[in-house]
Amino acid sequence: MNEEDKKHLNENEEKKYPKELYNRRISTSTSPQNVNQLQEYLSKISSGYPGVEIQTFSFSRQWSNIPRQIFEEIARNAKINNVEVTIHAPEQDFQLPATDERGNIREDNIKQMAYKTSAILESAEIMSKIYGEPIKVNMHAGDLTLTEWDKDFEKRLKDELLNNYEFRRSFAEKLYRLGYITSEQYNILTSKNIDIETLEKNVPSWAFAKQEAAYISLGGNYEYLGFVMPGRYLTGAVERAIKLSAVDEIYKENEKIWMNIFNDIDKDFNSIKKYLLDNNQLISYFGYSTVDQKKIGEFLYNLNRYKSFLEKVKEYIDAIENNINDIADPKLRDAAEKKIFFYKQRFEENLKKIENYENEISKFAKEIIQNNSSSAYKDYLINKMFDFVNDINSSITNTDYLLSQLKTTVFSEFPIPIVKPYQEVAIKTAPEVIAEGVRMLIEREISRNPKEWYKDFDKYLSYINIEESYPGAPATRPDIWKKLLNNIREEVKKVIEGYPKLKEEIEKKYGSLDNFVKERIGATLDVGHVKMFEKYGYKKDDILKWVEEIKPEIRHLHVHETQAGEDTHLPLGMGWDDIIASELEKLRDILENKKVTIVHEPGGYYANQFHKMYGSEYSNLLAGAGPYDIYGNIPYQFTTSLPYGGTQVIPEYIQYTRYSPYSVSIFSQLPTDLGGTSKRQETFSGEKAD
Repeated sequence: MNEEDKKHLNENEEKKYPKELYNRRISTSTSPQNVNQLQEYLSKISSGYPGVEIQTFSFSRQWSNIPRQIFEEIARNAKINNVEVTIHAPEQDFQLPATDERGNIREDNIKQMAYKTSAILESAEIMSKIYGEPIKVNMHAGDLTLTEWDKDFEKRLKDELLNNYEFRRSFAEKLYRLGYITSEQYNILTSKNIDIETLEKNVPSWAFAKQEAAYISLGGNYEYLGFVMPGRYLTGAVERAIKLSAVDEIYKENEKIWMNIFNDIDKDFNSIKKYLLDNNQLISYFGYSTVDQKKIGEFLYNLNRYKSFLEKVKEYIDAIENNINDIADPKLRDAAEKKIFFYKQRFEENLKKIENYENEISKFAKEIIQNNSSSAYKDYLINKMFDFVNDINSSITNTDYLLSQLKTTVFSEFPIPIVKPYQEVAIKTAPEVIAEGVRMLIEREISRNPKEWYKDFDKYLSYINIEESYPGAPATRPDIWKKLLNNIREEVKKVIEGYPKLKEEIEKKYGSLDNFVKERIGATLDVGHVKMFEKYGYKKDDILKWVEEIKPEIRHLHVHETQAGEDTHLPLGMGWDDIIASELEKLRDILENKKVTIVHEPGGYYANQFHKMYGSEYSNLLAGAGPYDIYGNIPYQFTTSLPYGGTQVIPEYIQYTRYSPYSVSIFSQLPTDLGGTSKRQETFSGEKAD
């Protein structure tokens, strides 16, 4: 070790964390790998922890099989021993956006995830009724990492937006027309001169991502389309590369999807018109004195196709209506709603007429058979035939006009956002999951206690705290995170408003529903997760800025240390982590607030997961190797493979320290649940491990 490394090591040795964090003794969490959570809980409180967070990896294989008595016993013990007990929802198969194995989000997935939500909240209720106050439940916003961040790409895109007015105007217009900013924000962004703060404040953070996933929203379902990749142009000239963004790609994808939809509509419609508007054929169907019943059957078949076509168009209009609700600007949203409402009314009227025609013609066909020989009836037949021809001709013409107007609306007036970025989809479906889970919970309460179910709401409407997961997952940047929290509050409010007695009871105690949902729904900041943005080139200042932005929403905190941008879950003080120390210092005032729970999350991630990410690096580390060669470069076997072909950015501050994963010897002396290897080795400094 050279003198510089020794100096750095000594400086780090002096930067130890206190046993108590800013005059607060902190809680810990159970091991999610152990199914026996009661045993885990008891082992933690016997070690003197003032609080314990209960957690398992999976819902279906672990959580759903925990007997009710286990939750009751934990709550009973916690009450007696004055231990703060909280719940961490399973993270393996409990994903709030309700994504399935293919990345799709369907109504069925939302209902299944809502059921899991209600079961987890019911576990909290079981504990709350014994514990005496509502239990805090922590839920991941989602772990599917479909957004790719890159500090360099983001910086160059922002520089281009600041310095190239035409590019910024086009960028802002697409965001506005797709419904993600208001007219006021559009006007601000298209001002001649704006600064970086103004740009960041008025543009959703996903718009700066190097790569974003796209979803198509139809009929309440979200189909995963794959990635939109402005980053794929980065191999070309910088000028060409920076002229594209996730916004441009989603806008183009939106146009392409609508084009395909209307091409299909036109193809179906032209096929139907070919038969229904052929008056000569209609006359041949009905004009003979002896009627061919087969011809009438064929005509009815084509009329039924027309009806099915109108129903299909109506489904698209319903989808447009659903997507209009996501438009941020109220004026744009209202104008689009009026237009689409008009089209919907006209199509529904047309549909009812066609249904009536079907009934009339069927009835008419029977009458023809009964009265075929009557000369008086033949005159009636001719008149009736022309009525059908004229009515259906009019209906077809009307539909043709409405379709042309609908195309104009979608392509010119309001480019309805049928294609959406992953981040926006997740913060819409996750609140639906939670709200439906709350509704299911309330319904179970009503069935158990029909008369006074609403009086004990404080026990079963738990605190819900939404935790950000890894970079690329939903809501890891504060602007999207805050939108998610507000959306959850609004959806839960809608559920409660459907139960007037419950609403009245809540308002008596909290003054308003707004006060209630704001208190009960907040953020869990995981200081290690947000620090993982280092891997994508973001610096300490970026991370601390985001911590400051989400700070007013924080109700729950997970603390541990990380290295190399990975989720290593080291105990506080082992990583000598400057960023996490700075995060905690920035949060000092809320850490002193006893209402904010602090959970220490050290664990076996290093021993059990680190080798999966780093492959042969893990074996090399255990053998005592370091990640740098004599030239200060990272050898091949230490290179991390990131999704989408990205490359690892090793933060500058990472050096050899006694507790770094890059000088692993100290891990040999740790308990295995904290990453220990059960091997005795020399420390990097040559000293024996403590």
